[in-house]
Amino acid sequence: MRRASFLVLGAIAAGAWLVAAAFALVDRRVMRPVRAVGGDADESVTMVLPARNETQHIAAWIAGARSQHVRTLRIVVVDDDSTDGTYDAALQAAEGDPRIELLRAGPLPRGWIGKCWAAHVGSQRATSEWLLFSDADIRLEPAAASSALAVAKAKRADALSFTTTLVCNGFWEQVIMPAVAAIIFSAIPAWATRASSLPIGLLAGGFLLVRARAYELVGGHSAVRASIAEDRDLAERLKAFGYRIRLADGSALVRVRMYEGLRAMWFGWQKNFYEGVRRRPLGAALTVVGFVGMLVLPLPTLAVLAGRRLRRPLARHERWLGALSATSVGATIVVRLIRDRAIGVRTSTISLLGTPLAGLFAASVMAASAWNVETGRGQQWKGRIIP
Repeated sequence: MRRASFLVLGAIAAGAWLVAAAFALVDRRVMRPVRAVGGDADESVTMVLPARNETQHIAAWIAGARSQHVRTLRIVVVDDDSTDGTYDAALQAAEGDPRIELLRAGPLPRGWIGKCWAAHVGSQRATSEWLLFSDADIRLEPAAASSALAVAKAKRADALSFTTTLVCNGFWEQVIMPAVAAIIFSAIPAWATRASSLPIGLLAGGFLLVRARAYELVGGHSAVRASIAEDRDLAERLKAFGYRIRLADGSALVRVRMYEGLRAMWFGWQKNFYEGVRRRPLGAALTVVGFVGMLVLPLPTLAVLAGRRLRRPLARHERWLGALSATSVGATIVVRLIRDRAIGVRTSTISLLGTPLAGLFAASVMAASAWNVETGRGQQWKGRIIP
């Protein structure tokens, strides 16, 4: 029974990895790297930054926003009831630039997630053709906005997001962050996001360009006010209304260090993972099993079987398990080589060998995320409890 269970799990994992590799190969064709566009964009853009406790990031973000090659540009920074002096730091970084407006979102209304409320407050100040929502830890090249506008125009998109270069410092970030990114893009590939016949969608809240008219008609952040995964829900809402959304490889123009260190990754991903399965306990349980089967087991299993093979011939079931594990490992490498390129990461041997550790982390985070929600504890993030 135990042998059969391992073989079934190995077969499912190998099959899932082969599908993920096929999805990655398709995405490689539809997500070519975006090149910087020269000159200033003629469209009017309002950049909106919801910011809570972002003193260490706010100045660099404002500097990047001010450098954008857009002729008609407004920058709205909304302080989401920060406790660390974010507003004063933003005021100093603005240097009296008339294009910049600083707002205080005030106390969080009942039924709202903080980021959604601050984004909503900022959007109300916009009169431009386009809105560009961002995060304070995002770093923008001067041509980021103009290049995004050019891609949106070429693709006739109403909303567009760039994947970003994912800055990973230290062992744990290098092992965990690219693996988690590969999981996300395998579950919601770019080709499915752009397919009008499919209801699923994905936009990245750190760089989300949307036509103001489309944003208004779908209800904007007010329509997803209680969602932690507001970027995904907004993307799906735009698709449901018939608008075209696109995900493009903007890693040459945008970069981010999402979480600094293991602790930050633990709490940061914890607030998101259970949302990824739409708060369904069965979905969380199956995902944990999937992480174990796809990420944790294949490489150690292959290593153990290789060691046994040096001492004796392998039994038939061991040969099958070895073949399935080898398939999973090979497909993992294919997926990572393609997905890592889209996030500006070099696929290292250490990162690949650390895949089982990334799987243990992801499985543990999913379990903790589901537990926190189902027990009513909520998720902790930036001094708030998210129910």
